[in-house]
Amino acid sequence: MERSLAEANITLKSPAAADRRLRMLRLRVHGVKHSGDPFRVERDFSAGVWAIVHPDNSAGKTSLLEFLVWPLRGEPRDLPLDVRSWVRHLSMDVAVAGRPIRIVLDVDPGTHPALTGRILTADTVEQLLATDDGGDGLRLLEQASGTDEVDRSIGSFFLDALRMGHTSLWQAGGGADGEGAPQVHGWASYFGACYLNPGGDEILLGDVNAVGLSARLMELFVDIPYSTVLTQLSVADKRERKTLAQGKRRAQGDADARRAERTAWQEQLEQLSQQIAELRDVASREVSPLLQAADQAAARLRDTQSVLHEAEQSLTETNTARVRADQALLDARETWQARRVLGRLDPVCCPRCEEPLDRDRRQQERKDASCAVCTRPLPEVDEGTAEVLLQDLEQQLDSAREAEDAASRQRDAAAAAVNAALVEQQAAAAALQTALATSQNHERLRQLELRAAGLEGRLAATGSGPKEPPVPVSAQVLQAVTEVVREAVDAAAKRLFPALNTQIVELATRFGVQNLDSVRLDRSGRVNAVKAGVKTSFKRLSRGDRLRMRIATVIALLRVGADRGVAAHPGLLLIDSVAAEEVTEVPARTLIAELQAITKDLPDLQVVLTTAQPELVDDLPGDHLITRDSEHLF
Repeated sequence: MERSLAEANITLKSPAAADRRLRMLRLRVHGVKHSGDPFRVERDFSAGVWAIVHPDNSAGKTSLLEFLVWPLRGEPRDLPLDVRSWVRHLSMDVAVAGRPIRIVLDVDPGTHPALTGRILTADTVEQLLATDDGGDGLRLLEQASGTDEVDRSIGSFFLDALRMGHTSLWQAGGGADGEGAPQVHGWASYFGACYLNPGGDEILLGDVNAVGLSARLMELFVDIPYSTVLTQLSVADKRERKTLAQGKRRAQGDADARRAERTAWQEQLEQLSQQIAELRDVASREVSPLLQAADQAAARLRDTQSVLHEAEQSLTETNTARVRADQALLDARETWQARRVLGRLDPVCCPRCEEPLDRDRRQQERKDASCAVCTRPLPEVDEGTAEVLLQDLEQQLDSAREAEDAASRQRDAAAAAVNAALVEQQAAAAALQTALATSQNHERLRQLELRAAGLEGRLAATGSGPKEPPVPVSAQVLQAVTEVVREAVDAAAKRLFPALNTQIVELATRFGVQNLDSVRLDRSGRVNAVKAGVKTSFKRLSRGDRLRMRIATVIALLRVGADRGVAAHPGLLLIDSVAAEEVTEVPARTLIAELQAITKDLPDLQVVLTTAQPELVDDLPGDHLITRDSEHLF
């Protein structure tokens, strides 16, 4: 969880009440008008209600108020450009959370950038007020040059000094893709809870028209615990949801595109298959005779090869028979010659052991015609019989030779037939290949088959659709933590908002809002007012009632905070043209009187308003009136 929160730049820490009191002490401004006349404004401020009064328009009431706004906000909101060009030096002494601070703005039209800003501090308020800008008793905290850098420097200082941070609010239609993006708000947006909008504006609090900003200001300045963290978590969660939704859309888009591609591929494959079938039919008709001839030639080759194999076996057999007949005749002749020779022998000893033959053995040979050596009967030597036997063997040999010659001639004839069949088969195959190679239909068929194989490969490779991206663990963590923190914030709001509602009704009624039965603030920044029994949205209130409702809301924030011992709101109210929205002076006089009365309950409250009706502020102390009898206030 810590890692996911750290990646979203969110830190969970125990909430501690912040001291956000902001009290103006002194304003000093001097410069040169377009006429060349110098001007100077010096005014000390204390708590209570202050009024900048002059009966004429363009007398400088709003400009004096904007002189207060400039160093506190970082940039004036409605200071006329001509008056701004007059300023050469502006110095504001303030107490920020009890810390003495001086904000100095210097303008030198002859340099670039013309505007420089400094933020100084002292040990005590007394030391701050007694020391000039360049005095040794002040310490430099920050220094900046240029309008934007000075604005950022002052905003960063107040955010840090008042323990506040930038707020990111999710804008549903924001971002370059229009699908939502965080909009960052800083000190200038927060200052809208101090410098109230005029009655004609439809925003409850703040001068930036951003969804949820009014609600964020109320949560911030009533000090609802963890409200800042909830805002950060909400933005981070919506960013994760946006990323996940975009991932799902991309996956769905990929799936749709893949389905469309597969459908197109399938249609192409079906068309190709049809064309291939037709071309194969045509091609088969073109080469059918050649293919048949090649098959027949191959069959004849196989038949002649079989005949040759049988002839070679027959030749082998006749050759073997001839060799055997030849060997038999040779053996018979050798035997007959040996018998003729050996039959005339008269051996005197055994031819093996050379043992002499005795006389009895010899006598026995003559008597019984048995061999004196082996004692077997001696064969009769019949030359006629031997000649007949030899002639018979010679005839068998002649027959074997004739058979061998016939088998050889048959083998040679079979080999010649095989060679002829092989030549015929090769010629038929070559003719078929030549026809296939030179046929346009077969070339077209080959191309179509290659394209079809490619389409089949694509379809096989893209068969499984893309999976929906899983929900990241970080998104799950953010969502879970957001729900837990939201429960805590909702619980705190349920405790604090009823008190705010009661205070707003009481204060708004005192300020002159007629027939106000109830209000019910919610965390979306809606007032939900009921007037004379009718539900009335804030923008449908009259212009004067809107201004009174804004003042009542800020005073209610201060009161609820004071009851809890928390100074969550700076306690500073700046109101321009307080009576401009009124038809008569009675409601405006009532509003100012009630503000003055409230300062007794909230002694740190500081209110500065402008009006063109001096009679409305007759009850204010004279030293709290900023006015002059001349044509202009400065």
